[in-house]
Amino acid sequence: MSHKNDLSRRDLLKIAAATSGVASLGGLVTVPGIFNPQAFAQAGAGEKSAVLIVYLQGGYNALFGSADSFSGAGSFGVTAANQLNLGNGLIVDSSFSTLSAFAKTHMASVGIRHGIAAHGAAKTAQFTSGNQNPAIALAAGLGGDGSIKAANIGSELVPGPKTAVGGVSLQPIADMQSTIDALGGGTPSATMPKRDLAAKGIAASNQMSLTALSGNPDSLVTVKDGYKSAIETLTKPAEVFSAQELMTGYKLTSTAIADFNSKMAGAELMIRAGANVVTVSDGGALGWDTHGDTTGARARQKFLTTIVPGLKTFTDRMLEKTGFNVTVVIFGDFARSLPGSDHASVSVATVIGKSVKLGTTGKVDTAVGLPAGAPPSDGLWGYLAALSKASPATVQAFGGNPHTIITA
Repeated sequence: MSHKNDLSRRDLLKIAAATSGVASLGGLVTVPGIFNPQAFAQAGAGEKSAVLIVYLQGGYNALFGSADSFSGAGSFGVTAANQLNLGNGLIVDSSFSTLSAFAKTHMASVGIRHGIAAHGAAKTAQFTSGNQNPAIALAAGLGGDGSIKAANIGSELVPGPKTAVGGVSLQPIADMQSTIDALGGGTPSATMPKRDLAAKGIAASNQMSLTALSGNPDSLVTVKDGYKSAIETLTKPAEVFSAQELMTGYKLTSTAIADFNSKMAGAELMIRAGANVVTVSDGGALGWDTHGDTTGARARQKFLTTIVPGLKTFTDRMLEKTGFNVTVVIFGDFARSLPGSDHASVSVATVIGKSVKLGTTGKVDTAVGLPAGAPPSDGLWGYLAALSKASPATVQAFGGNPHTIITA
């Protein structure tokens, strides 16, 4: 997605704000209310399924999900003291030790044998299925009536195509208060026109723009998506939201989406607001590209200080939440190779969720490799679809779920 098109979508939503009193969808919301069961994806009775994708730009060291692979030689500084044996063959780095007992008994490592050791190609491979972004395709496949089914939290975008799938596009979320207002949960104001009238106005504008939109399907795709999201948001009943609850829970001092902690708060709120898939990217282009980190100390320190606090808060609040079936997946461009912590040609993902069966398909060998029969990137997306209790057709769209041994 070009910068120009992304701005066009945000500008469109600001137009909605000017005519209706809702601000741009650049924020996060708290939704403490009860959801309509018809909006839930196919999960347990009355449960809404959602997937949180945490993508570490640059790489994700396999020591986190396959620590025992390195213990014999002490590669990446793995010792008996910094391994965490969770059972059923899953031995992870002790960085995960502060997570709840529930999280640690619903965790798995997933192997991805994409065979690529270059950043750009690895990113593209893992976030492209056919000609679609699998994160967006999964959000579309899970259905429901949420006005925003796929949300990207913060200014850093996950890789892959951004084209809409089945009318679902990846909507940027950047600020708490503006999204509260956009979803109708802000403090009412005498200057705010009624939401139904604003929706009709934007729908009329959309109708008048159809010729331009249809004549420029690629360059104006995000404008088209923006119209759709604005209209759907304005026509849904407004709910009461509280930014302060999330700010307190995640120890935030601002409503802006900035650090990883605030991104996790944003993820929780968009899931509670009805999103099927939420994406979070961390580290800029190469922030997790830990060349020369032969002891793994830099990766561990970065993970412990940047990721774990927000991850713990999110999993403590959401994994056992009544009415929800939430899955979290953490991965990066690729694992780190030996001996210099360079680019391996495989990825190892950490997956945590209610439907995850403790275990691993991501145990690497001492050379940071996976068996020849290990599934490629689509296997991860098929697994996430299965964990989300998606329809068989949605699971099969990714080639099925090859990770049944770690599927509850």
